[in-house]
Amino acid sequence: MRILTIIPARGGSKGIKLKNLVKINGKPLVAYSIEHSLASKLINRTIVSTDNEEIAKVSEEFGAEIPIFRTKELAGDHILDLPVFEHMLTYLKKEENNWLTLKCGKSKFRLPGLPPEDFPPLPEYSEKPLLEFDSKILKEMIRKTFFAVSPDETRQALNGLLLEVEGDNASLVGTDGHRLAIISRPVKSNAEKGEVLSFLLPKKALSELLKLMEDEDATFGFSSQDNHLAFICSKQVIVSRKIDGKFPNYRQVIPSDNPLKAKADRSGLTHALKRVALLADEKSKMVRFEIQKGNLSLISDNTDLGAAHEEMPIEYDGEEVSIGLNAKYVLDILNVIEGDSVTLNLKDQNHSCLFTVGDDDQYKSIVMPMRL
Repeated sequence: MRILTIIPARGGSKGIKLKNLVKINGKPLVAYSIEHSLASKLINRTIVSTDNEEIAKVSEEFGAEIPIFRTKELAGDHILDLPVFEHMLTYLKKEENNWLTLKCGKSKFRLPGLPPEDFPPLPEYSEKPLLEFDSKILKEMIRKTFFAVSPDETRQALNGLLLEVEGDNASLVGTDGHRLAIISRPVKSNAEKGEVLSFLLPKKALSELLKLMEDEDATFGFSSQDNHLAFICSKQVIVSRKIDGKFPNYRQVIPSDNPLKAKADRSGLTHALKRVALLADEKSKMVRFEIQKGNLSLISDNTDLGAAHEEMPIEYDGEEVSIGLNAKYVLDILNVIEGDSVTLNLKDQNHSCLFTVGDDDQYKSIVMPMRL
């Protein structure tokens, strides 16, 4: 393998296109630079492209090494920083008794291994999806309820989200006993007509699932078999055990008779609450919400740190009411809402506060009151 010539391409002033006539098995390797206007800048770039699925390194002296590996995924034009590409120049060799030799540049490691047959088998799961979610919808559902999951590992039933499906409607519910979040969205169900499905989804599996949701146009299948649940997207599968335990009856804590409705600007309330919460009690995080006609007062009082008070305008025309709420819980809700405004639905200081968004009646969050 050798480079015959380097030809600068004619074109725009912001970039140079170089054609390295490197031939691998008789096929040319083409290289591009789109960030630098001078050929001399290529000294810190590794630029790789090939049509025959072989990857080679173009060195800073415009030389080339032998192909490193073959891959269909990397076939085509690629531009990589040289330090990044150097990490790809890693050689692995399996030796006797499951020892592994790893070489990278001038470094060499010899590591002990284990027999591959000792690796535990993957749990069995159903490849036939029971439900099919749009990636964008599923991500929104998890994001808007995940914060309410209990961190207490001893309360297994509250250590995940409840998935309920009835017809073509799916609901996710999370609660830790002090707050609750519920969201409902459409889903494609392959269950029998009239069948109501219910599953407890572990928070660890949901946390890993969120990391896979980069493509909003993807579809995630959900299946259940014996004691395992699975989320499937193309060749990626997350399998988890079901959570043992009974999820509490969340419907009985959703208030239906909170007549006092105060509408506030979401962004303004978020910033004001963050400031006032700085002086809230470190353990309880309580901030007092005093609601009057057209005005909301946020008050915190800490005997060691001092006190804070801030007012902001709101849309409210009811009787005066005060309620103590955990500032962190309220901020968790405000941080996942996309709308410009949020409505606080109240009854009195002894009943829970229901947070809703005007254009989405399928999402609700509840925060229990604290003693003033």
